[in-house]
Amino acid sequence: MDRATELRLLARQMHKQPDDLGYLDSLDGEALHRLRSALQNRLLDEFAPTFEKMASGGKIAPDKLSAFLCKKVFGPTLTANMSYFTPPEKAAKMCRHFDTEFMAEVSRETIPERAEAMLKGLPVELMVPTTRALLENGDYHIMGGFTDYMPEDKINVLMREIQDPADNLRISSYAQRKDRIAAIATGFDDDTLTALIRAGHMKDEFVLELALTCAEMPAEQQQRMARLTDAINPEYRGKSRVLAEQAGLLDRMQAFFDA
Repeated sequence: MDRATELRLLARQMHKQPDDLGYLDSLDGEALHRLRSALQNRLLDEFAPTFEKMASGGKIAPDKLSAFLCKKVFGPTLTANMSYFTPPEKAAKMCRHFDTEFMAEVSRETIPERAEAMLKGLPVELMVPTTRALLENGDYHIMGGFTDYMPEDKINVLMREIQDPADNLRISSYAQRKDRIAAIATGFDDDTLTALIRAGHMKDEFVLELALTCAEMPAEQQQRMARLTDAINPEYRGKSRVLAEQAGLLDRMQAFFDA
């Protein structure tokens, strides 16, 4: 559980900057995760029976009518809360009647941990326009949160919509499952991965994000990362070592630094 990632997610939820949460310095990543989960689930848990009853009522209504009520009566927040109690196949049919803007608004109100079944059942072609809208609006925290719970084959499709390598790093900085990010990155060709490494050295926090991802790669892929990094600038690995040591990643990145 990466503490910095969890702190960024909590700060976004509280409409704060991570630096504003210094009073939580004593909490590790696991504790921050429990706090964030308690905050975002509090109202949902309290009113779950109501949301479940509302969702049950929509099961017998035609999909088009249910979608109309969501857009015109319930709005994105209630729609998101009802979605956790809606069968994935019903949700997918309703989403076909939503426009991209409404889908994006619902996504912003959705708790990714609660939406795993829906993310699995929703056709990826319905996710593509929403991904574009979230990306255009800079909703990296939303996209990063979904990455932890979305099937990897769908993530691979949606990643093709991301043209700026720095956006990949912004998104992954809000994803706790760095192993998934690593698996995606290892599938990149050398040119794409080189662009990602180059973008990663624009900011210190990006360098650390690269290190967290690299630490989840097998040895041969870490060696590949080292080769591509040296081709850009041999000094970059030295910079990575400093940040990796501070983050306690040296042992897990041994193949990268020994290459």
